[in-house]
Amino acid sequence: MSQVIDHLGTIAKSGTKEFLTATWSRSSKNSQLIGQFGVGFYSAFIVADKVTVKTRAAGEEVDKAVLWESAGEGEYSVADIEKKSRGTDVILHLREDEKEFLNEWRLREIIGKYSDHIGLPVEMLTKEYDDEAKSAAKNGKKINKSDALWTRSKNDVSDEEYKAFYKHLSHDFVDPVTWAHNKVEGNQAYTSLLYVPAKAPWDLFNREHKHGLKLYVQRVFIMDDAEQFMPNYLRFMRGLIDSNDLPLNVSREIFTG
Repeated sequence: MSQVIDHLGTIAKSGTKEFLTATWSRSSKNSQLIGQFGVGFYSAFIVADKVTVKTRAAGEEVDKAVLWESAGEGEYSVADIEKKSRGTDVILHLREDEKEFLNEWRLREIIGKYSDHIGLPVEMLTKEYDDEAKSAAKNGKKINKSDALWTRSKNDVSDEEYKAFYKHLSHDFVDPVTWAHNKVEGNQAYTSLLYVPAKAPWDLFNREHKHGLKLYVQRVFIMDDAEQFMPNYLRFMRGLIDSNDLPLNVSREIFTG
């Protein structure tokens, strides 16, 4: 229970950041753990008027689980409960005006945008109708790709895969002229995958229109049109940058560095 109080009851305390600091090494630097500010969990209260957490650590008895609840108003409650399965359940009690997040396709859209390429599978319970049994059953179905082409060695990626990814990335139906796939290590390590389109974008000469690369950190999507990585005269290019250790601000929408 003390760990739950310590981590969930303290705003701006990042267990992930502490873990990485305590185990810092080259391997942990490349870890896919992304938390660092300790406030991501509390974003749940943007759409929920109450959050319930049920958790039991591996190795603990069934009756040693913990229930944590809060309405996001500065107070929370904790209690000992029984939980048959180990692990953590996070339950959001959505506000009346946030019911859109109960829509399966809305959730798919969000997960596809931000977490399509993370290394872990994201599963969703979906109803599947059985014609023979004349009934519907809920089954867990993986809804993200959990694969990032740019993290693979370019020797292991075929031209067809590069072309297919370009079309997925840019929504362009024409193959690119060429591309460059690079991994850079130094004070800040990052991977870039840049494409030269076969045709100039229709808004190329509209200087007020945003241009830039997609920015990922630890394979998690951060923002579109990151102009800081590409000079204006190369605004016709398409592609992405993925960094393991790019410093972000707390909003994750604007980076600092």
